[in-house]
Amino acid sequence: MVNRNFRMIVGVFLMLILVLSIAGFRLQTTRHVIAAQAKPSHHYGLQNTFAKRSGVMASAERDGQISGLQQAFAAADTDIYIDEGADSNAIVIPDRARDIRKFPYPYRAMFAFASDIDETTPREFAVYHRFLNTKEMTPAGPGLGLDVGDTFWVYMADDMNLKVDMNGEGLDSVMTVFKLTDPNTLKNGNLIKHYADAGWIDGIHSFGDFSRKNPSHTLFTRGLAQAAWDVMNRLGIHPSYWINHGNEANRQNFGGYNPITFLKYQAGDDPKSPYYHTDLTVKNGIRFVWNSLGESQFGQDSPIFPITLRDGQKIWGFHRYTYDIIKGQIKWMWSADGDLYQALTKERLDQLMAKQQYCIYAEHFGGTKTPFTFYYPADVGALRMLADYHHNGKILVARTSRLLNYSVAQQFVQYKMKKKNGKMVIFLKSIQDPIFGNQEITIDKVRGLTFYVEDPKNTIVFVNKERVPADDLQLNPPDETGRASIGIKWFPADTTDYTKTAPAN
Repeated sequence: MVNRNFRMIVGVFLMLILVLSIAGFRLQTTRHVIAAQAKPSHHYGLQNTFAKRSGVMASAERDGQISGLQQAFAAADTDIYIDEGADSNAIVIPDRARDIRKFPYPYRAMFAFASDIDETTPREFAVYHRFLNTKEMTPAGPGLGLDVGDTFWVYMADDMNLKVDMNGEGLDSVMTVFKLTDPNTLKNGNLIKHYADAGWIDGIHSFGDFSRKNPSHTLFTRGLAQAAWDVMNRLGIHPSYWINHGNEANRQNFGGYNPITFLKYQAGDDPKSPYYHTDLTVKNGIRFVWNSLGESQFGQDSPIFPITLRDGQKIWGFHRYTYDIIKGQIKWMWSADGDLYQALTKERLDQLMAKQQYCIYAEHFGGTKTPFTFYYPADVGALRMLADYHHNGKILVARTSRLLNYSVAQQFVQYKMKKKNGKMVIFLKSIQDPIFGNQEITIDKVRGLTFYVEDPKNTIVFVNKERVPADDLQLNPPDETGRASIGIKWFPADTTDYTKTAPAN
């Protein structure tokens, strides 16, 4: 009897151990799932590496030959949604390369002009944007109807005595917020505000033209930076990207400092410098900077890259095509007086599409000293070709700020996908920006995002737990990959001629 009772006790004890082991395994599995759901994305380097996988890709490669590194990245960087109690079809593991189209349907590349406002008078600005942005009749025929943004200056401190327009106007005629360097006297502030509201201005070309004959004699100060942000906030002008300008007197420049190169003069991000301002500039909404480093590469897999400033802050840098190498020499390709047709070629646009890349094309649309900016017929022809690529659904032409923000959203949106009751449900939760942190999203921040799905008609999309209305969704037939998709509609075209309602100053 004693032996029998002992055996019974041992059996119960072993059974208890088995039950606890199973429960512990389930608890550990649950913890791993929760950890995968909660883990934020910090893998922007890997995402840039794999960004090109979201373009054209054979289905066998996409569905069956994902490398172990990609699988590890997908598991670490995206949420795993498990609908407990449902069948296995409800389990969808997000994979950006599989799920998200690189560009809004039907486009296969994206293009922006990033124009520096150098030597541009209000007359010139109106003339060339009327041709680029509207469909009004111009000296070169009907306008192109494209979404082209521009930059502006707050101050003018240049002492070069240049002539900047067709009537021999000087630099004091260039479009600036303030008169010269006087932060108490508005010049074209209301005009710049008008064009910023219209979307024709979306970036800032540093605080102004501080180039000097003697580069060691700069007029820039931190006080001018503070006054600039004060007036921009008061007027409601909110640029999101910054483009450096000029020679060594432009100490406000930042992002490319190198103590052994020409760029050693840059001091805008040096807290020890009297020209320091990036604490103010980043706080006031600048998220992207062109750091003065020109490039000859026309297309980029990703237009953005991380920069650590000297004050410890991080910001997105962006690539700009600026020059070609011809016979071993640099030829700058960023003026609108005969360079456009040489750089903006059919071969390059076709290659941009074939590689599914971005292009941010540096330009100086102003300062041509002619009645009409694009006075070379070949330049007009190149621009019309670009417009045809856009209007025919090949290359999406967008203002620079929209291209840059779309790139961040496309690479770093956090989403879940769930099959339920015969429908696919897509939840867009946030943008996990590795530079600026987790960003709450609105529909405008994710416009253009396009997801491959089996049946677009049976797909529902939520943004911040709000269902996206049908009018904001675009249901797409199969593209070059053979897969159908659903997207949040891109911004509606706006070809309004805002010169007709522009204030005098």
